[in-house]
Amino acid sequence: MRRLRSASLLAGLLLAALPILGAGIDTAQYLEDVKTLSSAKFKGRLSGTRELDEAAQWLAARFQEIGLRPPPGGFLQRFHVTTAAQAGRSTRLSYTLGGKTTVLKLSEEYTPLGLSSNGAASGPLVFAGYGITAPEYGYDDYAGLDVRGKVVVILRHEPQEYDDRSVFGGRVYTNHAQIESKAVNALRHGAAALILVDDAPSHRGSAGLEKLGNGIGPDAPGIPAVEIKPAIFEKWLEAAGQSFEKIIEGIDEDLRPRSFAFPAALTVDLTVDLHRETRPVYNVLAWLPGTTEEYVIACAHYDHVGLGQQYSMDPSRRGEIHPGADDNASGTAGVLALARWFAAQPPPRRGILFIAFGGEEFGLLGSNYYLRNPVLPLSNAVAVINLDMIGRMRDNKLYVGGAESSPGFKQLIAEMNRNGDGPFEIEDDDTGDYGSSDHFALATAEIPYLFFFTGLHPDYHTPRDTWDRINAAGAARVLQFVSRILEHLVQAPDRPPFQRRSR
Repeated sequence: MRRLRSASLLAGLLLAALPILGAGIDTAQYLEDVKTLSSAKFKGRLSGTRELDEAAQWLAARFQEIGLRPPPGGFLQRFHVTTAAQAGRSTRLSYTLGGKTTVLKLSEEYTPLGLSSNGAASGPLVFAGYGITAPEYGYDDYAGLDVRGKVVVILRHEPQEYDDRSVFGGRVYTNHAQIESKAVNALRHGAAALILVDDAPSHRGSAGLEKLGNGIGPDAPGIPAVEIKPAIFEKWLEAAGQSFEKIIEGIDEDLRPRSFAFPAALTVDLTVDLHRETRPVYNVLAWLPGTTEEYVIACAHYDHVGLGQQYSMDPSRRGEIHPGADDNASGTAGVLALARWFAAQPPPRRGILFIAFGGEEFGLLGSNYYLRNPVLPLSNAVAVINLDMIGRMRDNKLYVGGAESSPGFKQLIAEMNRNGDGPFEIEDDDTGDYGSSDHFALATAEIPYLFFFTGLHPDYHTPRDTWDRINAAGAARVLQFVSRILEHLVQAPDRPPFQRRSR
């Protein structure tokens, strides 16, 4: 505690020493960028489409015009998403218990996950809770558990998901709830295959197995993965002398893992054979060097939901272009505005890596890919600034998340708000979790973050989220505020320490 108080005091001294003026935001240019990104030309910027590729090229050209450099690897960082998948004939799953082998029925009792790699695995089972390793929250389902070469069984979602005081955010999922994150974590721990099961006691009446077929999803993370019905899992638990409900209740009660190895009498044999269709998607990156190797990431996601498909909040208008002006042309245009301002200033002490992420709408795919494939060392990243839906300012209210990710951030936010042209009514929940956005992926690398958001509205994920409903003047004020914080982060002598969240 003493160290944290000292860090907060230091932050206050640094604030007093730095004249922070804030960017001059060209409101008309900002709105023009929103208008372009949300135009019919890009057809709602769906991941895996030609139109999102064209939006990426447009963004790269804007960064180049501004005068920013391509980081190592260039302005475009390519990754792949799965657009469709079908199970091949050799796909199978069986388990043996007490000498008796049971073959499960495809699509009825189990299904491959769309992100699964092709391959086979057999042998003993290990239960690894929610499959989460979260050092920032002091939680690890794999602690003391050897899963190397074994098939690991994990639960969907997160602990304490109905507890608003939870370090995981309660009713708002973090990046750790993403199935891709769970699969990558299992692979990192050496698991041979992954079996997912719905945390049924927490979700009575859930819809059942994930449907395999059309839909945007991550590319294969390198591990075979299937989902089974909870009824199958309960049979396995019975053989281990465990209770599904008591496992979940126990984790929720004290946030301590309940992982274990199943009895040797229970083994599984699985093969995944998927015929997959994949498409490239791009993160767009631009580099403003500083005078040191440290840097700050300023980011927003530029993808949206295309013609709505199953993601529309207005099902009667599926098939129409969902422009995504606020979500998230507003944040992407904000990153461009910040890039224009800082590129015109003398070189900062720390560099700024500007990133427009793809694939955010379908599970933080772009930011998760960047986390595994950074173009600059993550150890040199001192903070993340994430802009997601900053275009609908109402009642002077601004949501700022992540204030607890570093000891001095609350004071920094308050000070920069006082320096503005009329302070915002800032709302924060001490966790920064107003929605699963790209800062969640980067926070797993223990990088302090701040997330800026002007709130949900009835036009969210509908064709009504159009450029003419953007409050450009309000967004410009948000960007001036953000620029003061960003300027402090790139110029302050000491980097902000990461702070784990607590209840």
